[in-house]
Amino acid sequence: MYIRMTGRALINIHTANAEGAIGNYISLSKAFIARRLPKGSLEYFEEPVISGNMLKHWHAVETINILRSLNYDKLCEYCKRYVMYRSPLKFTDEFDYIRNCAIEDLHGFLSTETNIRRESLVRFSFMIPVEDLESKYVAITHNRVGITREGKIDENVMMVFKREYATGLYGFSVSLDLSYVGRSQSDPSKVLNVNERKLRAKAALQALANVLTGNFGASRVRAEPIIKVIELIAAASNKPIPNLIHGFYKDYVSDSKSLLESLRRMEHIGKDLKIYVLGDEVAKTLGNLAIKCRDVVDLISKLIEDVEKWLT
Repeated sequence: MYIRMTGRALINIHTANAEGAIGNYISLSKAFIARRLPKGSLEYFEEPVISGNMLKHWHAVETINILRSLNYDKLCEYCKRYVMYRSPLKFTDEFDYIRNCAIEDLHGFLSTETNIRRESLVRFSFMIPVEDLESKYVAITHNRVGITREGKIDENVMMVFKREYATGLYGFSVSLDLSYVGRSQSDPSKVLNVNERKLRAKAALQALANVLTGNFGASRVRAEPIIKVIELIAAASNKPIPNLIHGFYKDYVSDSKSLLESLRRMEHIGKDLKIYVLGDEVAKTLGNLAIKCRDVVDLISKLIEDVEKWLT
């Protein structure tokens, strides 16, 4: 089962990606974005962005939490501690890694000792301010307070520092190749039992709902993203399909609709293609092509139902 998502989320006062401190000033991660202007030219803007690496990390964390809640313990020692860096396992066959760690199955791995690797089944684009609306950011002043052994405030160690926070309408894109959950990429004949594959796939989808409702980012203790997904398009197929147009582009809905209509006309894909949407305007544009959902969790629950039917 192959899932492609695109959409937009309104995020207020976040500090999801920071690049460390310069003195007492902590700045956001920023990158240049090319926007199309009305006359057809391009202009570059430096904007605060949220990296796909950040989103991917938190998706892995949420997947681990969900699997643990189900008393599923096939996780390597690094992943149990939320350290998704390199595999500590030393097998000589990709399938042994898959069998022993659900996160290395879903999110890929590299073993530098055995030179075995696996491509991630879960991929996130950067989350970036949309083409038709610039974001805003500002530095807010904080005060770090120190205390003595007696519990009194120690004025000598109090420190003022500034941290940047951003607000904007962000576009994003996600893809999941769940047909390869529990299946070796180097030798597809090696595969886990279907119940275990379904459990991992459904956990990955549920984790995606957690991420899209704000479980991601730096400094979450005091600045968990104030997020609301306002538009979302999801396509699911039991055959590989292209990515949808990224939510950054102002015409991403109409262009994604055109792409999906083309897929519908392809005999080996169209008959099994499922399309779900969130947002009134998106639902109106896609019309009978898609099923409208109430919210993010409702949309994800429909994809989980498809996993249950399709994953064999």
